[in-house]
Amino acid sequence: MKKILLICILSVFGALSMQAQIRPKDPRLFIDSAIVLMDQEKYVEADGYFMNALNRIDVLPADFCFYFGKNSLFLKKYTQSIDWLNKYLELKGSQGQYSKETLTILEKAEEGFRENRGITTSADVNSKFFYRNTISCDDSKPIICPVCRGDDIIISRDGLGEKRYKQCPYSNNGVLTCTEFNLLIQGNLKPKNGSH
Repeated sequence: MKKILLICILSVFGALSMQAQIRPKDPRLFIDSAIVLMDQEKYVEADGYFMNALNRIDVLPADFCFYFGKNSLFLKKYTQSIDWLNKYLELKGSQGQYSKETLTILEKAEEGFRENRGITTSADVNSKFFYRNTISCDDSKPIICPVCRGDDIIISRDGLGEKRYKQCPYSNNGVLTCTEFNLLIQGNLKPKNGSH
């Protein structure tokens, strides 16, 4: 009797084990794993999990945009960080769970972008997604430039703490057209002539 019970238990565990191997992993688990790794300051590993989720999920939750943008900042992928944080704000607006933190992180990403804009970096993300990463707007209505925040001047500090002023390389009088804004959030807007 004990042998029969043991055989039944083993066959049930064996069947469950085989079923677990056949069933594909839930792609949302990649996001959860990435968040845990990011909290452990393992940003490169987290990025790998975010990329796996990006490649496996057709409709990404807004929270993914926040976490991926935050992790991209830690990796100093400023353009990518700005893209994804803006996407979160586009989806959730100012009432989202992470909206306040997103604005703080976005400011840091924009500062890093301004300091390193001479260094060419490319986002690791599928270009097919970025073509969907746009907002619906009208070119006749100007949009405040997120790089200079509508001032048309970027203020930075040198190594001695002295302020340096530079005209925004992307906006005209601190504003962008809808087309220019969409190119900017995709990381494809080229600086104006004469800007570095």
